[in-house]
Amino acid sequence: MSFNNNNRSNSSGGPPKSSYSIKPFRSYSQMDQTSALLTFQSLASAMDEIHNRNASTLSFEELYRNAYNLVLHKHGGLLYEGITERLTVHLRRCGGRLVTLQREIAQSSGGTTNKTKSVGGGGAANSGIGAGSDSLLQYRLLEELSRAWTEHRITMVMVRDIFMYMDRTYVPQQRKRPVYDLGLWLFRRVVWERSMADGEDPTENSGGLMNHYNSMVDDPTSSTTATTLGNVASTLVLQVIHQDRLDRLDDAPQRMALLRSLVQMLLELAHASNGAYADAASSFRRGGGTTAAAAAAASNSGSNMPVYERDFEEAFLGESQDFYRVESTSRLSHGISTDTSSSSSGINVNNDNDDDDGKPAAKYSAMEYVHRAQSRLQEERVRASTLDLPASTRAALLRIVETELIERHARTLVEMEGSGFASILKVVASSPAIGSVASAAAGGGGSGRMMPAGGDSSESSVVIDHERIKDLASMYELFSRVPSSVNHLRDALSERIKIDGRALVKDQENNVAPPAAFVKGILAMRERFHAVVTDAMKGEKKAQKRMKESFEDFLNADARAANCLAVYVDELLRVGLRGADERKVSAELDRVIVIFRYLSDKDVFEAYYKNHLAKRLLGNKSGSEEAERAMVSLLKAECGYQFTSKLEGMFNDMRISKETAEKYRTHKKSLNTAVSNDSRDAENGGKPVDVEVSVLTTGYWPSQNVAPCILPPAVKAAMDRFQKYYLNTYTGRKLSWQTSTGSAEIRATFPPQKGSSKSRRHDLSVTTYQMCILVLFNTRDTLTLKQIRDETNIPEDELRRHLVSLCTPKHRILRKGSKGKGISGDDDTFTYNADYTSKMTKVKVPMVSMRDASSASAGGAKGSGSAAAAGASKSAGLVDGSAAVPLSVEEDRRHLLEAAIVRIMKARKVLNHNDLVAEVTRQLSGRFVPPPQFVKKR
Repeated sequence: MSFNNNNRSNSSGGPPKSSYSIKPFRSYSQMDQTSALLTFQSLASAMDEIHNRNASTLSFEELYRNAYNLVLHKHGGLLYEGITERLTVHLRRCGGRLVTLQREIAQSSGGTTNKTKSVGGGGAANSGIGAGSDSLLQYRLLEELSRAWTEHRITMVMVRDIFMYMDRTYVPQQRKRPVYDLGLWLFRRVVWERSMADGEDPTENSGGLMNHYNSMVDDPTSSTTATTLGNVASTLVLQVIHQDRLDRLDDAPQRMALLRSLVQMLLELAHASNGAYADAASSFRRGGGTTAAAAAAASNSGSNMPVYERDFEEAFLGESQDFYRVESTSRLSHGISTDTSSSSSGINVNNDNDDDDGKPAAKYSAMEYVHRAQSRLQEERVRASTLDLPASTRAALLRIVETELIERHARTLVEMEGSGFASILKVVASSPAIGSVASAAAGGGGSGRMMPAGGDSSESSVVIDHERIKDLASMYELFSRVPSSVNHLRDALSERIKIDGRALVKDQENNVAPPAAFVKGILAMRERFHAVVTDAMKGEKKAQKRMKESFEDFLNADARAANCLAVYVDELLRVGLRGADERKVSAELDRVIVIFRYLSDKDVFEAYYKNHLAKRLLGNKSGSEEAERAMVSLLKAECGYQFTSKLEGMFNDMRISKETAEKYRTHKKSLNTAVSNDSRDAENGGKPVDVEVSVLTTGYWPSQNVAPCILPPAVKAAMDRFQKYYLNTYTGRKLSWQTSTGSAEIRATFPPQKGSSKSRRHDLSVTTYQMCILVLFNTRDTLTLKQIRDETNIPEDELRRHLVSLCTPKHRILRKGSKGKGISGDDDTFTYNADYTSKMTKVKVPMVSMRDASSASAGGAKGSGSAAAAGASKSAGLVDGSAAVPLSVEEDRRHLLEAAIVRIMKARKVLNHNDLVAEVTRQLSGRFVPPPQFVKKR
C-alpha cells in the first residue's frame, strides 16, 4: 500500500507538500540446515587459521556477523557443538605432540615404564624423568606445555570475540559454558588429562573425533584411572621445587618463572571448571541417558575436585611435609634412618640428609637449627610469592613447615643439652649472684659479652648476658609461630626460676650469708629473668605471669623472704642510699617493691619493717628522711592507707618530739639554773644531765614489753624533771619510759699513759644499757655478771649482748675474766680497762648482733644463762633471718580473721561455709593468705 501526494498547493497558497511512500516489509526467510552448515564451515576455517597463527588475513566483522546470524536463526546448538569439535581437534593435536615429546625424553634419558609414582591418584607413570636425568631434558616438557597453554589462551581470546553474541544470548539460556571457559575446560580434559597410553589421534572425517569426545564425557573416570600428561607434568614441577629447596637448581629464576606460569594455568583451569552447567560435559549426560556408575566413579576418583587442588596442591603439600619432616629429623637426630615411602609425589625427599659435598649431614645445635628453620620459613614465603600461590595454599604450606620444623621438635629444642632453651637460660641466670648467696654478697664480674642491667652500671651492678638473650629471642620468635609450642619455653623459664630461687633459700637456711645477701640474690635473679621476659619473650603477658608465679612459689614457702626483705630495706635506708640522688633512690626502692609484690606474708614484712624503722628513727640512723618517706609512700600505694597508718604516725611522733624538745630547752633556759639543786646530780659534778626525750604514741610503735632498767641517779633526776614539765604541759597523759631504746654520750677519763702526766679523755657514744653498765665502774674496778644484772635490772640476753660489745678487741673498755668470746656464767668477771686507747676523741661503741651474742654465749655458757637468752629471744618473736611467723603477728592475724568473719556475717547474714572461707581469704589477701584450716578454727 502506498500513498502519493501530487504536490498540489493548498488553499492558503503555501508551498507544496512533499510526497511520502510506505513500502511493505521484506519477507522473512529462515536459514536452513545446509546454509547453516556452510556458514559454520567458514567460521571453522577461520578458527583453523587462528590456530595456525594467520589471524591477520581474517575479517572479524564478517565472522562476527556470520556467528550472529547462526544464533539468530536458531542454529546456536550447531554452532556450539561445532566450536567444541574444532577446539577438540586442535587440542588433540597439541596433546599428541606433548605425549610424543615426553616419550622421546624418556627414551633419551633411559627412563622405563612403571618406575615413577604418579601424582593426583593416577596409576603408574611412564615419565622417564628421574633425579639424575639431564637438566635440559627435564624441563622441555614443561616449557612446551607452558608454550601450548600461552598460545591456547591467545587463541581463545580471539575466538571469544567472534562468538561474543552467542555468549550473551545462547549460552546463558542453555546454561552452557562460555566460549572462553569451554576452551579452558577442553584444554584440561583433552591436553592436561591426556592419557600417556593414548598415542594416536582419531580421524576427523570418520566421526572418530566426536566419538572420542562422547566417550570422554560418558566415562569421566578414564582420565584418572591411567597416568595422564598432567600427572607427569605435576611430578616434574615438584621435582623442580625439590631441587630448588636443595639449592641445586640451575637457572633458578627462569625455572621458577616457568613454574609460576604452570601454577597460574592450573588455577585458571580450576576456575573454568567451576559452575553448574547443563551441558553433557559437566553433568555426565549424553543423549538423554544418565550413567550413574560413571558419576559415582568420578566422584570417588576426585574428578569433580578442582584440577589445581587435585593435581598440584595436595601433592605439593604432601611432598613439603615429607621433605621437612626428613630434614628436621635428620638434623636433630643424626644417624636415625627415615622412611620416605609415604611421599605422595614419588620424589626422593631424603636428599637433604647429605651436604653438598656428599658427606652425611651434621647434627645441628639448637640455635643452628633455629636459624636454619627461620631461613627455611623465609625461603618458603619467597617461593610461594614467586610462584604466586593462592593465599589458602600459602597458609597451608607455612602451617605444614611450622608443624614439621617447630611443633614436632619444640620439646627437643628446649631440653637439648648444652644449646637448648633451658641450657641457654641457665647460662643467662648463672652468675655470682645466682646459685650461691655468699658469692652474691661478694659480687663478681662478667665476660666481655655481658653488660650491667639497663646498660648503666650506676643504677645496677647485675650482669646480663645480652648475646645469650638474643639467642633466646630468636628461639622465642620461631616458637611464637606455633602458639602451643611457646608453653615449653614458659615451662623452662618457670623451672629455672624455681631451681635458682630454692638454691638461694637453701643457702640462707644454712647461714651462708646474712639476710640482706639473700635479697640481693633475689633482686639479681629478678633483673635477669625480667630481661629474658622483656627482651627475649617480647614482654609476653603469659610469660610475665609465669615468672610472677614462680617467684611467689619459693618466696612464700615460709616467712623468711618477708623477714629478709625488711632487713635488706633497713640496710638500704641506713647506709645504702646515703648521699644518693633522687633518681637512684627511686630506682632502688622500686626494685624492693617488685619483690614485695611477690610476698603473701605482707604483715610479717610490716612487723619487721616497723621494728627496724623504730630503731632508725630513735637512733637517728636513717641515711635520708626523703628516702624513708618515699618508701612509706610506695607501701601505701601498694597496700592502702591502713597498712602505713602506723608508719606515718611514727614519723609524726618524731616531728612532735622535736618540737617538744625545743620547747623544753627554752623552758630550762628560762629557769636559769646552771647548778642543780637536786642531790642526785652530785655524781655529775652538780650539773643537770641534758636529756632529749622522744615521746611516742603507744599504738604506733612496736610494743616493748621490757621493764625499765635501773638508771644512774643523775639521769633519773633529769628524766623526772622532763616528766614533770611534760605532764604539766599536756594534761591527761601518761608516760611509760622505754630505756631499752635510748642512747647516751658519756665522758670517760682514763689514767695517763707511761711517760705522761695528762689524763686521757674520750667521749663514748653508747646505748642506755651500756651507760648503766659503765657508770657502775665509777666506784668499783671489777664486777661479776650477777652483780651487774642485779644493779641494772637489764634483761639477760640484752645484758650479755651489751657486755660482749664492750669487750670486743677494738673497743675493749672492759676486760672479761673468762677466755673466749662467750660469757661463762654468773661468776664471770668484768674489769675496768685502764689501758684502753683510741686515736679518736669521740668513740662510737658498736653493738654486736644478737646472733653473734647468742652464739658466743652458747659456746661459753651452759645452763640457765643461755636458756634465759633463748627464752627471751623467743618471747620477742622478731629474729632477723627467721623463717617462722612472729608470735605478735600470729596474734594480730587471729584478731584480723575474727573481725573479718564478723564483718562479713553482719553484712551477709547467712553464708555457705566455702563461700565464707573464700570471702575471708579475699579480704585478708592484702596482708596475708590464711590457710583454710586457720579460718576453720576461728
